[in-house]
Amino acid sequence: MTTGVLSALHIHPVKSCRRIELAEATVSACGLAGDREWQIVDAGGGAVTQRQHRVLATITPALIEGGLRLSAPGAGHVDVARPTANDRTATALLGDEVAVGDAGDEVAAWLSGVIGEPCRLVALTDPDTRHIRLVRTQPVTFVDAAPVLVANNASLADLQRRASEPFGMERFRPNLVLDTDQPWAEDTWQAFSVGAAELEALLPWPRCTVPQIDQDSAERSKEPALVLRAHRWCSSAPTLSRGLQAVVQGNALFGMAATIGAAGTVLRIGDTLSVRRSGDPLIAPPAP
Repeated sequence: MTTGVLSALHIHPVKSCRRIELAEATVSACGLAGDREWQIVDAGGGAVTQRQHRVLATITPALIEGGLRLSAPGAGHVDVARPTANDRTATALLGDEVAVGDAGDEVAAWLSGVIGEPCRLVALTDPDTRHIRLVRTQPVTFVDAAPVLVANNASLADLQRRASEPFGMERFRPNLVLDTDQPWAEDTWQAFSVGAAELEALLPWPRCTVPQIDQDSAERSKEPALVLRAHRWCSSAPTLSRGLQAVVQGNALFGMAATIGAAGTVLRIGDTLSVRRSGDPLIAPPAP
């Protein structure tokens, strides 16, 4: 049986911007409180992410009373109040239209200067409003598709020893990071708990190009794309539904997307892992 403890907790208040590292976090109706409740959008309302603008990795959010403070190297900072009412729609990465509140012209001008093209900042005024087909039991914020992403430090270490250049866990932008005694054990977890929080696995998570971006410098690297393609490639997923097959096939997998409950539960560094139900992994672990 896999044993483990929670070693890191991350939220990303603004989708695709820098993480905040926490000692404890509260489970919300949508995942972790404060995670990805804001999003930068282009002139058409579409999501702006590190896929298009690596510089987003250098924008640091801080939680302040009533909103956020954003800062970036060479750009100072700007304080922004959280919108209280919806006044427009934005498009999330899955293509769904979401009712949001615009955060105003001052932060829009600041972000446009940092990114180098016109954009605006929007927020979910009621985070419990976005529902997607992948997650039937829980609403989500501006996450790609799952309430939380869980990662295993033992799996990271296995990738690192095979890779051609160094990289860290922050490249994968997880919410919960566990220290366990077994690499790739997370691929088998179906129902598990971390402290008092109960989680249900959705699927091993397909990785885009973002993990190649250094989350401190915004520079692009070759890894971990090379090592993921060599050792974590999913070419076939016959046990999944046709819709989920389209999500994972032809992609490298790292981390487990999951739901989490119950709202109000507090997670703390050092909480223990307990796996209640497990099954066969979607892809075999890398050979030793």
